[in-house]
This record gives sequence, C-alpha cells and structure tokens, in this order.
Amino acid sequence: MTEEFLFIDDDESLSQLCEQLANSVWLAVDTEFERVSTYYPELCLVQLSDGKVHAVIDPLTIKNMQPLYDLLYQESITKVLHSAHQDLELFFHIKGSVPEPLFDTQIAAPLFGYAQGIGYGNLVKEVLEIELDKGHARADWKKRPLTKELLRYAVDDAIYLGRVYEVFSEKMKGVKNLHDFNAQIEKLSKSETYQPDPETMWKKIFAAKRLKGKQLEVVKQLAAWRERTARERNRPRKWILADHAMVEMAKLSPENKSDFLQIDKVSEKMVNRHGDALLKIIQDVQ
Repeated sequence: MTEEFLFIDDDESLSQLCEQLANSVWLAVDTEFERVSTYYPELCLVQLSDGKVHAVIDPLTIKNMQPLYDLLYQESITKVLHSAHQDLELFFHIKGSVPEPLFDTQIAAPLFGYAQGIGYGNLVKEVLEIELDKGHARADWKKRPLTKELLRYAVDDAIYLGRVYEVFSEKMKGVKNLHDFNAQIEKLSKSETYQPDPETMWKKIFAAKRLKGKQLEVVKQLAAWRERTARERNRPRKWILADHAMVEMAKLSPENKSDFLQIDKVSEKMVNRHGDALLKIIQDVQ
C-alpha cells in the first residue's frame, strides 16, 4: 500500500509540520538539489520521515525555512541519511555546520555484510526486498509545478530510508566494534569536509601528478586560485578554468595574455577576465 504524505509549500504548513515532528527520536532526511551552474548546491526539496509522518518540503516557495533548520539541528533527534556528504554539504553552506547526531546507512551497511559504498536503491532492494522506481533520477528539481509522480518518487526515498534505519538500528545493538563507523560519522561532522583547503585542490587534477618542479608548483597555485574564484563567483570550478588548461599553462609558461589562446578551449572572454591574474600567478612561481 502506498503511504500518504504531506506536501509542504508555505510557511504555516512548515511550522505545523516541524511542531508535529519535534519529539521524533529519528528523522530520515533526503534532499533534491541542482548544481549545474553553481559552485554551491541549490536546495530544491527536502524529504522527511519519522516512520509515521512523511513529508516533502518545497524550499523554493517557502519564505522562512528556519523552523525546518531548528528541527534538523535538534540534538535529541538522530538524522538518518544515505551517502550523506552531498545532503550535509547543502546544510553546511546554509547554516555553517551540519545537523547532528548523524547516522549514515551507507557507512553502516558493511557492518551487516552489505557491499562497501552500496547505492541506496540496491540497499533498499537487499534489506527490504523492494525495488525502487529510479525513472526520475535526472529530473529538473527546480522546475515548478512538481508532478505527483515526482513528489511520490522523492518522498519514497525518505520513507524507505527510515525503514532501512529501523532494521539497522536493531542490528547495531549486536555490533561490538564501531570504531571505523564512528570515525567516518565524525568526519561527516567536520567543517573541513565541506570546505577543502584551496592549497590542496591540485591533488584532484590527475594529470598534475605527472608534473614536477616549477610546472607542478604553477598547477598548485592555479588550482588554489581557481577554488577561491569559484567560491567567490558561485560558479563550477571548470567554468572558471578547466583542469587541462591549468596543466597546459604550466607547460607553456606564457609570457603574455595572448599566449593563453594557444591552449585548447581557453576563450578570449576568459583571458580578458582572468588573464592578468593568471599571468601573475605563473610568473611569480620561481
């Protein structure tokens, strides 16, 4: 039987829902977001379930989301997520911290013999023997109005996440060694997990690992500059400067801005906007 759920799209309904859920022991939490044209993810939906009350919250139509944040940051409620990093990143950038305490079903799964890093759909299938519909995985969550099918798809993720948690929370009582689990949960709570040091971002550039000396140092400096610029402008890193462009700049060691145009997919617009800064970074590396 399909479970009923609430669709919350105004301030009054949100306040009522949060009051209703304030005494929950745990809340299954899922989100839908967009991150096509921004550095920071844009929150589009929040789905909640306490096992009895299920709701989809529309932050694009609600003016005051504070009651939800007050609820989620209540320390008496365990927040249950699956592969929590991206969901928590949303809340971190909104509130400057993540809601605690946390339980991540993906991190817990190996304790009970399930695969490391198991996807949500496969976990639900293996634990609950339920096949979830994944037909809307690439939906445009910013588009309004939302169809009933999309809302159903969204809330089911929270509903079945809660059911998996109920199974896992019972099994956790028999687990003697929780060191690795607790360490991974603790990492999810740290601010550096969601605000990586710009000086380390070069490590994500695969081709940089083949560089040495001055060329490697140039890539390190360019990657740090790109990270800071992407955050300031709220644009995807690769919209600011592509990985391959940084590597080629390090190899080319340009002496003027026009030299940048020799690099594939480096546009005149980008050179006009950032050329002086890039040239200075490269020339300052001794």
